[in-house]
Amino acid sequence: MMYTTPMNDIKESVIDVGSGFVLAVLIQLLIFPLFDLHPTIFDSMGIALIFTVVSMTRSALWRRYFRKKRL
Repeated sequence: MMYTTPMNDIKESVIDVGSGFVLAVLIQLLIFPLFDLHPTIFDSMGIALIFTVVSMTRSALWRRYFRKKRL
C-alpha cells in the first residue's frame, strides 16, 4: 500500500476540482447555445462556481457519512 502525504492529497483535490470547473465552463459555452442560452464567460464561471461548491459540499458530506458508518 502506497502512503500519500497531505500535500499530495491537496494537489489531487486542486487538480480534480480545477479541471472540473474548467470543463463545466467549457461545456456551458458549447452546450447552452444549443438551448438558445447565451451566457457570458463570467456568467458561465459563476454558474460553474456554484455547482463546484455544491459538488464539493456533497462529496464532503458523503465522505463523512461513510467514515462515520465504518466506525
